Amino acid sequence: MPNQIEYCLKHAHGMVDLVLVDDHLIVNTQGVGLADRLRTIDVELSQLKNFCLVPTIGAQNVISRHGQDGEMEFDTSYDAEFIFSYSLGNRLKKKRVFVNSQNDNFQAILSELLAKRPDASLLDLPPAEAQKQIGVMSARKAVYIIVFLLVGVPLIIALIIILTQALGGYKR
Repeated sequence: MPNQIEYCLKHAHGMVDLVLVDDHLIVNTQGVGLADRLRTIDVELSQLKNFCLVPTIGAQNVISRHGQDGEMEFDTSYDAEFIFSYSLGNRLKKKRVFVNSQNDNFQAILSELLAKRPDASLLDLPPAEAQKQIGVMSARKAVYIIVFLLVGVPLIIALIIILTQALGGYKR
């Protein structure tokens, strides 16, 4: 009978199910949108390159903003991201999932991964260094990029249009 540890989390943005069975880590994820479908990653532990646990930032836990005062609603069912990289053929793949780092089953999976693949563990590194070694962007940096794209790019386009119209008016 196989040795199996399972961790499951349902949160506002979807579901994650981690199963560690013998020499495989099976990760099932699904978002809550109409087009979201169940995605499964089955990784042999020998293919696991690195893994780490990184605390979430506030923006990752926001569900919505409501009310006249703009009060935010947060999802507190998770407090961290489990990030890992693995080999798939000759390609390196990366995955990040929200987890409740205090959950006993999740801690059991981490302990087993650490015991079976100590060389892949980045758990002792600071989050920024661990993310850098795996090759993923930090959540904070991603938020800055998104804000720039949502605010900065339209602002630059508006300035170009205003300058073009203003300079075009002087040529007459």
